[in-house]
Amino acid sequence: MYIIEADNITKKFNDLTVFEDLNIGVKKGEVLVVIGPSGSGKSTFLRCLNNLETIDGGEITVEGEKLNPKDKKVLRNLRTKMGMVFQNFNLFPHMTALENVMEGPITVKKENKEQVKKRAEMLLNKVGLGEKMNHYPSKLSGGQKQRVAIARALAMEPDIMLFDEPTSALDPELVGEVLNVMKDLAKEGMTMLVVTHEMSFARDVADRVIFMDGGKIVEEATPDCIFTNPKEIRTKEFLKKVI
Repeated sequence: MYIIEADNITKKFNDLTVFEDLNIGVKKGEVLVVIGPSGSGKSTFLRCLNNLETIDGGEITVEGEKLNPKDKKVLRNLRTKMGMVFQNFNLFPHMTALENVMEGPITVKKENKEQVKKRAEMLLNKVGLGEKMNHYPSKLSGGQKQRVAIARALAMEPDIMLFDEPTSALDPELVGEVLNVMKDLAKEGMTMLVVTHEMSFARDVADRVIFMDGGKIVEEATPDCIFTNPKEIRTKEFLKKVI
């Protein structure tokens, strides 16, 4: 039983077909990592799952509910189930770290402010930023901003976390602090769909790895199979360049 299911989905930008008849399922509690060269459709696929991009064909189902872009109630419900972390943080610059984390539950879910504040403080402590709660994004490093972004997504209490290349905008020495938070989430059983160029994360944390190229799934297997014994020539070529 899949918690997320993409059946024969197609996405086009004018005359450019990003992917066609793509089929991907994610099980509850699974960490699925999608790797591949830039322009292979990985991030677009992720954005289609919560309707930041609208699919041109096929069907997406989340926890048994079909994604319908025209049904605002269904869309809002699905988005509360899925937290998303982007590569460029997308924090509100005029809000402190704490205010950024509190914003979603208060404005979207209409939750009690004091209860949300307690949860936000707990989450910022969880990602190692208890001492930075009252700092504005301009006073935080890239790694700290991304950890605030993860806490902000978790504040909505999602069932699924989507990560779109969460470390690609970071200096190399800051990558580890973000990946460590993600590893902790995986250990806690969070369902995660991760698009990343961090092969060590894919190897160590993923339950399953998908290699995409040219809008197609070229290979799909356990990390051990993908990284030690890839079957497809294209997978082998890609891994030789990035490892």
